[in-house]
Amino acid sequence: MPTEPGKEFQEWRTLLSGDARISADLAASELDTTSLPEALQVPTRKVGAGFQTLFLLANIVTWLAKFPFTQIVLPLQILAFDPGNKVVDLAIIAGVGSFFGLVVNPIAGALSDRTTGTWGRRRPWLIAGGLLSAVMLVLLAFAPGIIGLLIEWIVYQMVVNAVLTALLATIPDQVPARQRGTVSAYTGLSYPLGLIVGTLLVTRVLKSAIAPSYYVIAAIFLVIILAFALLLPDKPLAKGVMPSFHLGRFLASFWISPRRNPDFAWAWITRFLLIMSSAVITVYLLYYLQDALHFSADVAAQRATIFNTIYGIILIVFAFLSGFISDKIQRRKIFVMGAGILVALSMLILAFVVSWTGVLVAAAIFGLGYGVYIAVDIALITEVLPSAESRGKDMGVFNIANSLPQVIVPIIAVATISSFHNYTFLFVVVAIAAVLSGVLIAPIKGVR
Repeated sequence: MPTEPGKEFQEWRTLLSGDARISADLAASELDTTSLPEALQVPTRKVGAGFQTLFLLANIVTWLAKFPFTQIVLPLQILAFDPGNKVVDLAIIAGVGSFFGLVVNPIAGALSDRTTGTWGRRRPWLIAGGLLSAVMLVLLAFAPGIIGLLIEWIVYQMVVNAVLTALLATIPDQVPARQRGTVSAYTGLSYPLGLIVGTLLVTRVLKSAIAPSYYVIAAIFLVIILAFALLLPDKPLAKGVMPSFHLGRFLASFWISPRRNPDFAWAWITRFLLIMSSAVITVYLLYYLQDALHFSADVAAQRATIFNTIYGIILIVFAFLSGFISDKIQRRKIFVMGAGILVALSMLILAFVVSWTGVLVAAAIFGLGYGVYIAVDIALITEVLPSAESRGKDMGVFNIANSLPQVIVPIIAVATISSFHNYTFLFVVVAIAAVLSGVLIAPIKGVR
């Protein structure tokens, strides 16, 4: 970078350091984007198969390091420690851990936006977060009781969510708009693939053994994350490019005004509502199979794996198709609308058709709806990000929509299950949320 920035770069610095927020559209239209630092330029070069493969694998192992524990291992640990209070204990551990992960998401994103050095902005967070996550997984295997499990799970959720935020930020950093439907589909595919591989690994290969599950997944996670981080073409941000740090402005930046950025706000709300439905499946499927269908713990774990496999395979097929078609026709909203209806239908089946056949049908419909949704949702959000210089922070704020439902759903679950002594009302609530997610995508104007 030249010692004396040119006029265009000085103009950009003035905008960046003042109250005005530079948007991706402004960067593309009102300023010459080649005058921006390379790390902040809107990507135009297509990403190749190597990047896409590593990106997919990195996302898969991140969910592999989250969902099998929430769905299988944590419930089994809680059953060993305190079987009489399993629903409340799981609600507290999952909910509080998700809350701290929620807080970390935008902070880690914002700090990575400001990270300077030859290693780039996202790479240091991927490496440090990957190492710390692996350490915490090993420590969780030695949790001495409910309190120890809670504390260790909180720390783990914080570091693994920092990794997830850095991964999401690489999409607007690296991927041009014309490829984001496809790469968004990879992001979405990683969710079920991580869940399928993880539950198969834990239940079939490791026989639901708690400590080996933590060790093996920690090793897989660390190897893949480090490989992606070290090979990531992460452009460094020179010192002095970003405005000097000011705590008040830094904290204020986490508020993204819905009035000024309505498209981002609507996209956030729809994500939050749909994730509520999937959070119920993620956290409470094992206990639903035990309590509603009266399976033993071991059988319930095996049946949960079957559920995940069915919905995951269908999701993969329709995510690929939807992402490809979405890129071809350059439309996103219609996919989200249809997905909300399908996910709601699957939740209503679980609510009112309490049988193993009903569970299998719900798995298929849920896979179809969620596959359509995840294929386009990340692409949609990257096209309505408020600002070019804070992609990591903005994606972190958006990722709160992933974490917050995991805080709220356990609270709703405890209240409804305790009051009605069944899971029907819980599934009805999240079905309504799924329908609303499809309806409320309509006001977005910046994306078709």
